[in-house]
Amino acid sequence: MKIAILFVALVIGAVRSNAQSATIIPLTAGDTVSNGGAASKVIRLTAGYSGVVIQAKATKVSGTVAGNIKVQGSLDGSNWDTLTVAQSVTDVASQTRSFYISAPVPVFLRVIHTGYGTMSSILSVRYVARRYNQ
Repeated sequence: MKIAILFVALVIGAVRSNAQSATIIPLTAGDTVSNGGAASKVIRLTAGYSGVVIQAKATKVSGTVAGNIKVQGSLDGSNWDTLTVAQSVTDVASQTRSFYISAPVPVFLRVIHTGYGTMSSILSVRYVARRYNQ
C-alpha cells in the first residue's frame, strides 16, 4: 500500500513538473502608448526553444484607441526583423492579440504596440516558451 501511494505521488509530481505557466513581463513607466507613439517589451530566450506563444494586451486609458501590435526578432538585440503580420488594435476597453513563433526561435523577441490618432493605452505582455522534448 505504501508503495502504491509513493508511486501515485511520483506520477503527480512528474506531471506537475512539466506544466508551464505564462511568464508576465512587469509593467514599467514606458509601457504607455500615447497618440502616434509606440511601446515595446523585449523577451530574451537563452536556451533552445521549439516555440513561443506571446499574448500582448492593450488596455485603453483614454481617447479612441487605434493602432497595431507586432513581433520582431533579433539575434543580438540590436538588429530587428519583423516576424509577424501586424494585428489591429481597436477602440475597446482591453484586447489581447496572440502570436505563435515556431523554431528556429531567435534569442530576442520584441513586442511593439504602435498607436494612431488621439489615444492612450498600456501594453502588457505574457509568454510561454516551450523547450524541445516537452
